Amino acid sequence: MLPSADLGLLPGIAAEDHGGVTLCADMPWISACRSPETVSDFAAVVADYADRLWGAGVRPGAVVALVKSNHFDIQAIQCAVARIGALPALLSVTMEPADLVYCLKELQRPYLLIDTDGAAVLRPWQGQWGEVAARVLALTPEAAVAGAVELGESAPHRITRRSGSDRTLITHSSGTTGKPKLLVHTVDSLYAHVAPQIGVVQSLGSAGISAKCLSFVHVRMSSGLLTVLNTGLPFLGITSPDLPSVREALLRYRPEALEAQPNMFLRWEALARETPSPFSTVERYISSFDAIHPRTLRTLLEASDRPNPTFIQAYGQTETGPVTILMTTRSDLHERGRLNSRDVGTAFPGMEIRVVDDAGSPLPAGAPGHIEVRTPARAESMIGRAPLPGRETWWPMGDIGALGADGHVELLDRHVDQVLGVPSTLRAEDVLLDELPELAEVVIISVEGTVTAVAATTDGKPVDEGRWQQARDAAELPRNTRVEYRPWDDFPLTGTMKVRRHRLLPHGAPG
Repeated sequence: MLPSADLGLLPGIAAEDHGGVTLCADMPWISACRSPETVSDFAAVVADYADRLWGAGVRPGAVVALVKSNHFDIQAIQCAVARIGALPALLSVTMEPADLVYCLKELQRPYLLIDTDGAAVLRPWQGQWGEVAARVLALTPEAAVAGAVELGESAPHRITRRSGSDRTLITHSSGTTGKPKLLVHTVDSLYAHVAPQIGVVQSLGSAGISAKCLSFVHVRMSSGLLTVLNTGLPFLGITSPDLPSVREALLRYRPEALEAQPNMFLRWEALARETPSPFSTVERYISSFDAIHPRTLRTLLEASDRPNPTFIQAYGQTETGPVTILMTTRSDLHERGRLNSRDVGTAFPGMEIRVVDDAGSPLPAGAPGHIEVRTPARAESMIGRAPLPGRETWWPMGDIGALGADGHVELLDRHVDQVLGVPSTLRAEDVLLDELPELAEVVIISVEGTVTAVAATTDGKPVDEGRWQQARDAAELPRNTRVEYRPWDDFPLTGTMKVRRHRLLPHGAPG
């Protein structure tokens, strides 16, 4: 079949082409007519959701906001909404409730589709549901709280086809730097996310299960689904990043490829030391969103029983999709300096990247500055914001980095996360994690002008002071850097497990 990014039509097309291929989740599909095991099952679930949405009155042109627990069924519901010509808006249930209400208001009274978790999060605003939603639909009877109607009765739906310039999906940014941005993707811009991924899958010739443990409302998962449906790659959606759930899923399904957010992989280092290793069958690890910590990369590669496993990193953002790619094998770990860098690879074909100074002038190779990209995958627009510049315009990533003469990008900092006196907070955190294996997480911020390391240890005990000072010096942090220890569970995270650095500041403290 020809590659496609039509969320509504592709499940059915893929079912005809490779319907028997595995496509499943590790947990039951509570709101679906069945728990799919194959591509054909998935297509049937999408069609059933579409019938039920049609029966509830959803019609072409409507916006359907989805707020539910993290599960792969989000992707099936998204496809069903698109199939009947409506526009899915995927919102994370882990978002701050006030931010969720903000997003619903920006969407101008969409249909609101919830499960029990979505209902619980939005319950304080239940009296305002009529103001922010045209109608509230409950995925299960348990979610049908006051004002919500169960998504139950079916009616044969009418399929809507989309052209390349038609809007097909609304997702949101992580909200690490403020209010989430609602981003609109067209069929063409979403396909530009997918095309490089299809190329990578086809070049690797994979046949084993590809497992993903992600935020299923993120555009990365939507493009991942399209890649799976286009290529016939067997797929497993892992619902929870908690260690027992991940261990059970990996030992049961024995995936060949495994994708997760960087901070999930960091948390899973503990699993890598277990016998039997849950990662023993993993040939390829995949990570996007942020650069992976070198310690984590090394730990996971060494946990595989494959001859020479690979770690594939992609750098990008919700607005752009993946922009660069870097592949590291276990044999590369011995390459001098490889794990002391923040290298996130080179640009995918058809995408451009540059580094500029404050005035927007390109900088020479190796000079740190602002990273900008040009890509056909950039989102079409933002809800409630001024029109975006054309895709031929350079797009600021909001990151500080350097571009090498060989085209490799060195990622140093988010612009808003820079700390005075620290050349790169990301590199400093890498060094601390390498020097101090007992650290489960460490984040460098500024508190009232003082460089501060907010740290969590695996055993909950502070690091020996002498060892801390040695690690601090190796990380090139100021001698007056202070350490604040917190339990890992106290770190404020986004739905993609990024640390909300601005939320680590004591109340009222300036950055």
